[in-house]
Amino acid sequence: MDSDISQEHIYTVSELNDEVSGLLSSNFGIVWIEGEISNYMKSAAGHAYFSLKDSDSSVRCAMFRIQNQSIGFAMEDGQHILAKAKVGLYQARGEYQLVIEYAEQAGEGLLRQKFELLKNKLQSEGLFDPVHKQTLPYIPNKVGIISSPKGAAIQDIFNTIKRRFNLVELLVYPTMVQGKEASQQICQAIASANQDNQCSVIILARGGGSLEDLWCFNDEEVARSIFRSKIPVVTGIGHETDVTIADMIADVRAPTPTAAAEIVLPDKSEIQKTVSSLSKQITQSFSIALTNLRHALTKSYLKLEENHPRNKLQQHQQRLDFILERIKATPKTYADNLRLRLNDDQNSLSLVNPRFSINNMQKDLELKQNNLPSLMRNLLKAKEKRFSIALAKLEGSSPLNALSRGYAYITDKDTGKNIRSIDSLKKGSTLTTRIKDGLFESSVTRIEKKKN
Repeated sequence: MDSDISQEHIYTVSELNDEVSGLLSSNFGIVWIEGEISNYMKSAAGHAYFSLKDSDSSVRCAMFRIQNQSIGFAMEDGQHILAKAKVGLYQARGEYQLVIEYAEQAGEGLLRQKFELLKNKLQSEGLFDPVHKQTLPYIPNKVGIISSPKGAAIQDIFNTIKRRFNLVELLVYPTMVQGKEASQQICQAIASANQDNQCSVIILARGGGSLEDLWCFNDEEVARSIFRSKIPVVTGIGHETDVTIADMIADVRAPTPTAAAEIVLPDKSEIQKTVSSLSKQITQSFSIALTNLRHALTKSYLKLEENHPRNKLQQHQQRLDFILERIKATPKTYADNLRLRLNDDQNSLSLVNPRFSINNMQKDLELKQNNLPSLMRNLLKAKEKRFSIALAKLEGSSPLNALSRGYAYITDKDTGKNIRSIDSLKKGSTLTTRIKDGLFESSVTRIEKKKN
């Protein structure tokens, strides 16, 4: 016997097949495989046996009854499937085979697998992190729209913007939104919008469709273009249940194109409410400031009263009385000296004696008293004239004056609000109409709006 053979382990066929089976299971484990079914056969026990092939190779497969019953379609030759399988060995014949644990028809199933792989990849890179999401402007100056110019989505966006806030300017970047070239065109449109740097927000939109129809929005380059955009991107792709990679990476995801337009622009009525609220706040601020000024003026007036010359004069008079009292108790010489100084002070004071000013003021007062009746009559005539003019203006702008000319004042009986526009009416509303000599009530039965 050969010495080399004597030193080696001699396998039985079963031992070798068993070891190969273990190697296949440990090295491959679970795999996903795509291929076409051929030689399909189902046993009486419900197990299925077939081959999966492509243009060059084939592999034997087995799918046992429990797994076979869990799939939602009937397998047959020629079908293209995506399968989850365990790599193993059929030891009785020493044939390598796949044990199928799950299968679905290829196409949408394969796309969903690719979707999950790309989603996990971008998520691991942090591209979905909210920290990267940009804030939308409250009122954008221009809105960029990336969509098909012939699709219903862009018309929905136009109509919504016209209804909500028709003052904003729109910049359309036309692209395909389905097919092989759509992804590249969408990337170019996002790059162009950023290069132009005219719009302050971008809407990326498309109507509903199948997963295959929406697949360009699951493209990796489209996702990275959205992430690189310096302009905030709002997506409105498909219906509410459709979620794409573009939705996940966009700054804001809207369930539909119409909702995207509503998110980007505020409603005119909301802006009017905000302006009205700010106006009230400004009025209140001015009222508070005026009150503070009035308090400050009162405080200043009291301080001026406190420092009035009359008060100073009274203080000096008290001081003089105190000095006089001291004089009475001093020696005669000191008293004489003080008397001399007092006489000098009195002479100086006589030069500025208030009596002269009082006499002049009294004469001026008498003159003004004599002229007061004449001044009052003139002032009264001027006030009467201004009052007459104001009264004439008031009568000219009075709603009652308009009623006398055949006009009517209409209010909603339930709300009490004045009806200014046809938009305020609805069928069945009860209206109160006031005319010159009375009022009457009516019910709305038909509404016809004037065409522009």
